[in-house]
Amino acid sequence: MKNGLKIRWTEEATKNLESIVAYLESNWTPKELKKFFRKLEKQLLILSLFPEAYPISLKKKQVHRCVFSKNLTIYYTTADDSLIILSLFDTRQDPSKLRI
Repeated sequence: MKNGLKIRWTEEATKNLESIVAYLESNWTPKELKKFFRKLEKQLLILSLFPEAYPISLKKKQVHRCVFSKNLTIYYTTADDSLIILSLFDTRQDPSKLRI
């Protein structure tokens, strides 16, 4: 199996993840939280191996949109040998809050 792209997180994406985790920790069981992280880790591996597999975002060219779940979308781009996670967007929010 080939090596995937190196995964880098923007400050915005890191903040998004922190707020999602804070919410999940207060509303989900530890077992559900562990399952979420396994699923996220698996999805990031897929993105790093096949970055072109997901469609381009309607908002910006060269930004891909991966629907992770019905409530969460991952926005990312690639540069050199890196996959750059731009945002983890909770789709229940106002779309104007998306910063990519």
